[in-house]
This record gives sequence, structure tokens and C-alpha cells, in this order.
Amino acid sequence: MILLTGATGATGRRVLDRLLLRGHRVRCLVRNPARLGTRRVDVQLALWNLTDTRLPGGALRGVETVIHLAGPLGDQPIGHLEELNVTASWRLADAAAAAGVGHFVHVSALGAGEAAGCRFLRAKGTGERVVRGAGTTGGMAVSVVAPSLVLARGQRWASWAQALSLLPIAPVPVRGTPGRSRPVAARDLADALLAVTEGARPPVETPARHEIAGPQEYGVRELLPALQEVVGRPRRTVSLPVPVLRAAVAALERPGAADREALAVLGCDTAGRHGTRDLEALGIHPGGLVESLAG
Repeated sequence: MILLTGATGATGRRVLDRLLLRGHRVRCLVRNPARLGTRRVDVQLALWNLTDTRLPGGALRGVETVIHLAGPLGDQPIGHLEELNVTASWRLADAAAAAGVGHFVHVSALGAGEAAGCRFLRAKGTGERVVRGAGTTGGMAVSVVAPSLVLARGQRWASWAQALSLLPIAPVPVRGTPGRSRPVAARDLADALLAVTEGARPPVETPARHEIAGPQEYGVRELLPALQEVVGRPRRTVSLPVPVLRAAVAALERPGAADREALAVLGCDTAGRHGTRDLEALGIHPGGLVESLAG
């Protein structure tokens, strides 16, 4: 039995499809089962919120592997970013180790670390540390899967590019010096998670870490125009006064904006150090932006 969190997200849906096609039995920890669509009849369900202090009874019964995908980019109505990415991960990993789970696959992020320049990557760095600690203490193998920016049509990165393509200027809604990234397709990340789940478990004392990065490296000033080209620039643009356009872009930068932490990730370095090496070692040949956003 595999326990999966984040099954309703762009990557999670792809992971779930692959697990079911391979014949795995899957139990999904979800807040709203309706978001699974027709797949909810193909899996076992356990209702869970990232802020719950306890897992529902029986959630870990018979589970051999946990794939922990859930972890938002910013604060949510139910809790702060740190609680949702660190505390929830620790609770789940600690409970999994106590229940005798053999393998905990934790999705982090490239660039994660306590010295990172944005809250999300700092939280992910702390999340990695507490999950590894729970695994070592509880005798559970841990694999960390750390992707760069994950792309799928309809996700916020593509949506921003589509919105910005309406403007006759090329604004960059990031303050400070932008970082580098190697965007990776959600489907390639899903393939990587399947390969790690089905592959050999690492030793308990030495957790594995897989860097999941695409073939091309971009700075944010290069990435947004490239995304605009892929998602398709409209034939007609909206003519608005430049001050209005600038005010609209500036609104994305204001501290109260809902996506401020997600935007801040663009200003951090998430390119990693090994390019596509780890993906290729898992037998995956990643596609570029066009392949990432196809379909």
C-alpha cells in the first residue's frame, strides 16, 4: 500500500495515474475527496488537513511507502507556510516511522535551505531536515525529491505568463536580483517519483536526494518571455495607459498580494548543481518548456 498526499495537484494527479496504471494500491490523504474526480473510486480515502495534529485512524495501516507531495508555496487560510511545509511534514514522517513504514519519499525543492532568500525554500530546507531526522530515529528509509520550478499547463507560472503576454511591455514582477531555474515538467517529476518509489530504498543512515531539473537554465527575465511564447501571445493586445499597466504589475509585488511568496521563488536560485543528471539516472529524459506545457 502506498500513502499519497497532494494527489489533487497538477503533479499529484499524474503520480496517482501512474501508480494505478502500475497496479499499486493507493490510499490518498485528502482534504476534499471530490477534487479527485472519478479517481476517488479507484483509491482508499483518508480525510486529512495539513494542520491536523493527528492522522485519521488506520491511515498508515498496511502502508509500505509514503509519497508526501503536499506543501503550498505560500500562506493559506488554514495556516502559515511554515506550519504547512515543516510541522505537517514532521508529523507525517514521525507517524510513518512509528507505524513501521519502510520508505518515505519527501518532495522538497531545489535551492531549499535555511539560508535561502525566500520563506518557501527556507521552509522546505527545514522540512527536509525534520523528515530525515524522523527517518533516522525511527529506522525508516528517506528519499528526498527536489524539483526546480514545476510546470504544467494551467499552473501559476503559465498563468502569469499568459496574463503578462497581454501587456505591450515585458514587466518582471520580482524585486531584487533574479535567480536561476531549470523548469521541469510535472509529468517528468511524476515519472521521477514513480521511479524512486519503485526503486531500491536508500540506507536508513544515508537518505537519498534526487535533484529534478529540466534541460534549460533561465533567469527570470528570460523565463517569463519564454513562457509567453509557449503559451501563445494573443493576436490582439489591450491598449491601456502605461501608468495603469505599471500599477497592475506593481500590485503583484505588494506585501499583501496572495502570490507574493510564489513570486519570491522566482528571485531565488532553484537551478541546482547537476542539471539533468539525476533525472537521467532514473531513466527519464526531460523535455523543455514546449513539452512541459503541451496538452
